[in-house]
Amino acid sequence: MTTILGRYVITQVVIGTLFALLLLVTLDVVFALIGELGDLGRGSYGLWEAMAYVLLTLPRRVYELVPTAALLGGLLWLGNLASNSELTAMRASGVTLVTFLSWVMQGGLLVVIMMVALGELVAPGAEARGQNLKAFAFDERLSVGRIGLWARDGNRIIQADAVLPGDKLGGVRVFELGPDGTVFSVAKMALAEYEGDRWRLRELNRSHLSPSGVFAEQLEEEFVSQLLAPEYFGVLVVEPRQMAANDLARYVRYLKDNRLESDPYEVAFWQRISMPASTWVMLLLALPFLFGSQREGGAGRRLFIGLLLGVGFAIVMRVLTHMGMVYGLPPWLSASAPLWLFLMVAVVLLRRVRV
Repeated sequence: MTTILGRYVITQVVIGTLFALLLLVTLDVVFALIGELGDLGRGSYGLWEAMAYVLLTLPRRVYELVPTAALLGGLLWLGNLASNSELTAMRASGVTLVTFLSWVMQGGLLVVIMMVALGELVAPGAEARGQNLKAFAFDERLSVGRIGLWARDGNRIIQADAVLPGDKLGGVRVFELGPDGTVFSVAKMALAEYEGDRWRLRELNRSHLSPSGVFAEQLEEEFVSQLLAPEYFGVLVVEPRQMAANDLARYVRYLKDNRLESDPYEVAFWQRISMPASTWVMLLLALPFLFGSQREGGAGRRLFIGLLLGVGFAIVMRVLTHMGMVYGLPPWLSASAPLWLFLMVAVVLLRRVRV
């Protein structure tokens, strides 16, 4: 059973993280809304649509900011315990560093549970609705979500299982309609890739329907001038980091089955798995600055340290991830390397704390 003192520390961790998260999300929403202003006027995409899009993508933004919020919350709220000598009183009453650490990790566990529930259950669906709202506002013939893409161009209906980075569509089906609205041609292809001013259709299977029967043809590849306007890709593509872990696993299997490049999605999958653990690592990084001579300084100093560590973690994660992909490292290693690096830094700093 956790003592009253332990529950107090756990509460401070949770409250500090939530308050820091509120501040970070507020700033992020403002900048996100400013970024959407450049798309105003495209189709029916106006200010209200931009605000709705930002709100729908808010759960994903919150999920991504939780580790940094945990770091800042730990530094500021737990830092207040040190500044008010509450931490000194705890140590004098017999609370060891290990005990205090276990209380902080329990608080982190509550944050991680909320984080995973938000990121895996709420964010993907809200993100899909936001993408669909934006795509439909740009052009009412477009619809995109977790079930894939649907688009209509005259008498042609296009359905794709995946909208991939690099102007690619995966698992494409094209239905050609006759004047009376009936289907007279169905084409299936593993991949459609936009190259310059034309589309390359790979592993194409096409069936022509007519009163006299069905004529089928198979082609390794075919080039066509028109399929889907390439300017739509900026709004249609769902970045790997925006997808839930189960969706990423499904896409990785799909890409591997079709011999397509899957490394970005594999890295994103392992980042999704390691993201909750990074919340604990950020809390561990905050603890060394609460003890000994390192606790000196006000909230401004702790805030600066938190921002510096948070930005440093984001930069290192991005650099090591790209380096891992360039040098062919296993995706799990590329995604988790920053986590292990900062964990080692936290452990080294904690070992220097005077018990």
